[in-house]
Amino acid sequence: MKNVERGDYLNKKRGSIRERLLSVVLFPTLILGTLIIVFGVFLIYGFYSESIKNELAGTTNMLLDCLNLTVRGDYQYEDGMLLKGDINITDSTMLYRIKEETDIDTTIFWEDTGILTTVQSKSGVSAVGTKAQPVVVENVIHNGEKYFSRNLKINGETYIGYYAPIENSTHEVVGMIFAGKNKTLVYRSIGIIILCFTVFSVIASILAVIISRGYSTQMVSDIGLINGYLRSISEGDLTVDIDERIVNRPDEIGEIGIYAAKMRSDLQKLIEMDPLTSLYNRRSCNNQLTKLFKKGEIFTVVMCDIDWFKKINDQYGHDAGDYVLVKISEMIRENVADCGFASRWGGEEFLLVYTVGFEEALQKVEALQKKVREYEYHYDEMLIKVTMTFGMKEWEDGIPYENLIKEADHKLYSGKENGRNQIVS
Repeated sequence: MKNVERGDYLNKKRGSIRERLLSVVLFPTLILGTLIIVFGVFLIYGFYSESIKNELAGTTNMLLDCLNLTVRGDYQYEDGMLLKGDINITDSTMLYRIKEETDIDTTIFWEDTGILTTVQSKSGVSAVGTKAQPVVVENVIHNGEKYFSRNLKINGETYIGYYAPIENSTHEVVGMIFAGKNKTLVYRSIGIIILCFTVFSVIASILAVIISRGYSTQMVSDIGLINGYLRSISEGDLTVDIDERIVNRPDEIGEIGIYAAKMRSDLQKLIEMDPLTSLYNRRSCNNQLTKLFKKGEIFTVVMCDIDWFKKINDQYGHDAGDYVLVKISEMIRENVADCGFASRWGGEEFLLVYTVGFEEALQKVEALQKKVREYEYHYDEMLIKVTMTFGMKEWEDGIPYENLIKEADHKLYSGKENGRNQIVS
């Protein structure tokens, strides 16, 4: 009888300790889950919103570059035709290709009126001939400034949009380029991501509470490490690594650590990496260059692109073009691995940054050019021959890296105008 009473007492004692531990762990775990959800929602919303803005800005800049760099002369609008110099550029092909590949609608305005566009109402009515809002006209046409808004009414739909002025050689603003996404579709995508993230965070918190019944100090310590890791991510530090001890745990806590690391990796790829080539995107490359410039270290920038890439797409198909982009990106990544980094600057154009002197960088570029030229690109039993043109500019003390990129870009276009398949330094 005494043994039974003692057993009952010990069971009650164990139960009391277990419940006490649960109460101690439950409260901070719930707080942790709430923080994860709140910080995660704000983080994802902030990053996604900024990513949309940068994507739209990049699209308008790309269109401006295409118009300004490929055709010379001033813009004119006569008899329903948009001219640049003496050349008629009234062609929506590029706009619809952008729409097809990125789901971004674009419009070219002459003054305040849309003359080329992919924007359509739900009933399929084109927005050609519609006027820009007065606030847009004031900022872009009258003040010559770029303009971004999350609430634009266009053809009966609400858009998130970015406008950039079109200027002639006299700096007279004669029109605008618009890039935008349907606000409903954008916020629906954000909502799905936030919902998935919230569900994941809630599940992770519940798992943490359940696991806490069988663990004590070590478990609490490990949750604290995860909390610190996620907090670092929520504060924008995507370079942080999770403690190996967490991911090596053979239980749910280890899984949470793995999911958190995967989330960080996926977020980093979403924000920093080009999805096709796995190279840095333009925004992330600029961030890396800013860090490099602040350190005052020497570097060499190389702007390059694939010769006659449009012909490859036209002759072999866009899938073959993507295959060529991926293969060349692999060569570029291998070439810069030990001495720099690279990004997909846009389309078939790449920016390479070598953190070495000019002569060593030149040797690297020559090796890359040779490898690209000699590689046999086999796609669906087709052999594709590819060459690249390069423009190089070495670091100069005190000169902003943006100017170095522009000079490298000028050298690239000089090489393309003088025969392609060469290095201009």
